[in-house]
Amino acid sequence: MVSEPNEMVSEPNEQENRRLHYELEHAIKIINSEQIGVATGPISREAFFNVAKLVACLRARYLHTLLKLGSECGNECIETEVALELKRLREAYIEAQEGFAALEHALNRGYVQLKS
Repeated sequence: MVSEPNEMVSEPNEQENRRLHYELEHAIKIINSEQIGVATGPISREAFFNVAKLVACLRARYLHTLLKLGSECGNECIETEVALELKRLREAYIEAQEGFAALEHALNRGYVQLKS
């Protein structure tokens, strides 16, 4: 079977691309480890769990308020100010959730370590 000319050329290019990708990933890991490690310092399990509790608390507050508004409004529409308060609670919850996801990502990628 005769190989297509492009196949022969692409194999070294693929190897070069993989090598470059590996080098970039390695450099990114080092940069993130240095930057995040300096910013956070060592992270204790307690600190990690406290962030998880914070997210759960904000989620609970948001859902509690939502359910309370649903039961209190009956057939009426809620006031704009009340809806904006609900929005504020949702934004706080989502922000904390995204922060926790970033913390988990940093931990999973090895940018930070949990202290024993």
